[in-house]
Amino acid sequence: MTRTIDIPTFQAAVVRNCSPTLAGIKPASLFTYPGVYAHQDGSDATAPIADRRARLLNVITQCNHELDPLGIHLSVLVWRPCGALVYAYRPHSLATYLADPRAKTELAEEGYDTGDLPICLAHLASRITLASNNVAECACDQARCALDHQAHCGNDCTCEFPHEIGYFLGYPYDDVHEFIVQHGENYKVFGAWKVYTNVEQALTTFESYRACTKYFTYVYQQGYGLAQLVQATR
Repeated sequence: MTRTIDIPTFQAAVVRNCSPTLAGIKPASLFTYPGVYAHQDGSDATAPIADRRARLLNVITQCNHELDPLGIHLSVLVWRPCGALVYAYRPHSLATYLADPRAKTELAEEGYDTGDLPICLAHLASRITLASNNVAECACDQARCALDHQAHCGNDCTCEFPHEIGYFLGYPYDDVHEFIVQHGENYKVFGAWKVYTNVEQALTTFESYRACTKYFTYVYQQGYGLAQLVQATR
């Protein structure tokens, strides 16, 4: 499925997938904006794909004009045959979260420099690209790699995000660590993330995510823009 590339359609996707980040209860969110943004065979981007990328980047730039002054930024991490992987994050909150030794030490072992957020995210994009068995391109440097892991994201495109992705989504440190150690198995509860430690707190957080998304979706449908949604929660 190729989704229409315009401001209303893209903003609706942001609200649907990133409301907790817009509200400030989560430092970052990640979602796929459907469409063909890379060739399955790894060939260079043709005019239709290049045009599709340019139009999406233009829409994102317009959204960032609203969101950047409010401490939120949107960017494409990876172009894939099944869609563009869009990352919404609060740079200050994310940098603070990643600076914690519980994340910093583990990420350093995978080559991340958490002291430089742009470079850190570029490395994440590269590792996501290397974790797909379909051809994907890092939006940051156009690096193209073929991958060989298995997690389905639709349209016969498969990918497995690097196990440390939980740190970049602000999940509890202990749960991310256990997910990595136990290779995603033996969890107690599965919701927004796989829970290994504090189940009660996780269930409360899951509900807050759901309630936030439901409320933001309703308000957005009343004609509010992204910036108005963010300001309404301040």
